[in-house]
Amino acid sequence: MKKNNFFLFILFFIVSCTSVFSQSNPFLTNDSIKQNPYKSNFRSVLIVFDASNSMEDKIKGETKIHIAKRVLEDVITKADSNINIGLRVYGASNPTNNQYIDCSDSKLLILPGTNNRRSIISEMYKVLPRGFTPITYSLSQAVQDLIPYNGEKSIILISDGLETCGGDPCKLAQSLLSSGVNLKIDVVGFGVRDDWAAQEQLMCIALNTNGRYFSAENDTELTKGLSESINKSVTGRVITMISKPVEVMSEETQGYEDLPKLQSEKINLQKKK
Repeated sequence: MKKNNFFLFILFFIVSCTSVFSQSNPFLTNDSIKQNPYKSNFRSVLIVFDASNSMEDKIKGETKIHIAKRVLEDVITKADSNINIGLRVYGASNPTNNQYIDCSDSKLLILPGTNNRRSIISEMYKVLPRGFTPITYSLSQAVQDLIPYNGEKSIILISDGLETCGGDPCKLAQSLLSSGVNLKIDVVGFGVRDDWAAQEQLMCIALNTNGRYFSAENDTELTKGLSESINKSVTGRVITMISKPVEVMSEETQGYEDLPKLQSEKINLQKKK
């Protein structure tokens, strides 16, 4: 009798473990194996989306973040189904005045995959513009997000201004290139046509990873930039949609040495003369 009870216990334990494993394993659903996105040779694109406070500013009566969400929904829905697409968002949390919290405000909301378009759109519309602009930290995390994937990998950074956490995303991009990391960063500067410091910094990120820089001042230009970046492979150092030449600097923090490490999102920064 004891022996039978023992075997029943073992059988129950195995069934329970199998059930728990199937629920926790992201590649198993209803006893069927889903495609493992890490092992496919599909191109992987991670969108790094700006939800900082300044995205609440308006362009022709519509907030920047609403324009960006509307455009992203359209672009993602029409994207090639064989592209792994994911979403990381920065600046979506209310500032705490703690630089370690505010300047690490970057979250991977949707893992890059092929059957996740509705999930990306759903999560994106929940995001509100609240915090700072930790571009350097967000890009460093995005690189880690993409490392496990095979095939071509790229990041699309959407930003409406400068880094506000004291980091240097240009140097980060340079270090990626020098370390041989096979990953390109396309950058969309949204609503920064008159902010030459922001354009210099954002353009430097793209150029130093052999990516492309797009300047977008409205929904049409934003759609064009995002569509080209998602659906086409990134090759060469190409600057597109720029109306005025901008000098690319390697030391993007030059002239800002005396500013506090944690800068207000709304401060109008002026370089020292």
